[in-house]
Amino acid sequence: MRTLLTGGTGFLGMALLPQLAEHGEVVAMHRPGTSPAAIDGVRWIAQDLAAPLSDELPESIDAVIHLAQSRRYREFPEGAVDVHEVNAAATVRLLDYCRRTGGSTFTYASSGAVYAAGPAPVTEGDVPQPGNFYAVSKLAGEQAVEQFGSLLRAHTLRFFFIYGPGQENMFIPGLIGRVRSGDAVTLAGEDGIHVNPVYVDDAAAAVMATLDLTASRTLNVAGPTVVSVRQIAELAGRELQKEPSFALGDRQPDLVASTEHQVAALGAPAVTFEEGLRRTVEAS
Repeated sequence: MRTLLTGGTGFLGMALLPQLAEHGEVVAMHRPGTSPAAIDGVRWIAQDLAAPLSDELPESIDAVIHLAQSRRYREFPEGAVDVHEVNAAATVRLLDYCRRTGGSTFTYASSGAVYAAGPAPVTEGDVPQPGNFYAVSKLAGEQAVEQFGSLLRAHTLRFFFIYGPGQENMFIPGLIGRVRSGDAVTLAGEDGIHVNPVYVDDAAAAVMATLDLTASRTLNVAGPTVVSVRQIAELAGRELQKEPSFALGDRQPDLVASTEHQVAALGAPAVTFEEGLRRTVEAS
């Protein structure tokens, strides 16, 4: 099996690469000007995903996994063009490449941000309501994937708060960092929002499972444990042996994913949030 992977140097991509390499040949993209580490079974190709695809790509492929996203996702409007090119336009180019080169499976990494937050767990049947340009670009990528669903086994995975050892500048490591430094954790309401984050190994396992799906699917990918921001900070404090401090802000709606379809199609996540956080804190 020959697989093309974008985002191979990213947090999820690095967890996924060894598993992909065990299943066959992997061609992984990296940003021009970077030098990714050598990995057995992986051939690296430099590719700016805001530009046309490289002529170095294989002439035939079995599967494409598109994990990469624009680094400028927080920069609106200055980064809007790059965000659209990587998250939406590159998705179309990669779908077309997969089709033209004989691929049968395409997996796209989207985000739970395409949903509106609210009191009930969001399901795949809910109408997307993206609230920012990043989420709009992800939804545009999803819609392109859906259009290719009659030509490929074309899957969209909506990830919710991926976390794990080595991650930086994201939701969970940010909370851990505030507890460690003694800074107050701001809560939206008494306990803060509720979420069900997915541990990186479970996220990688979900991607691998899409390679065996027999029909195109759009699926949430979240963890097995619903926790509040207060609970996350308290668990981090216990691991760090530090008492967290809190500041209260205005109540905000939760963003919890229904995982019923995920479990049925991809398998249940194996790592509880408490265990995943312990591993994350120990490695930080």
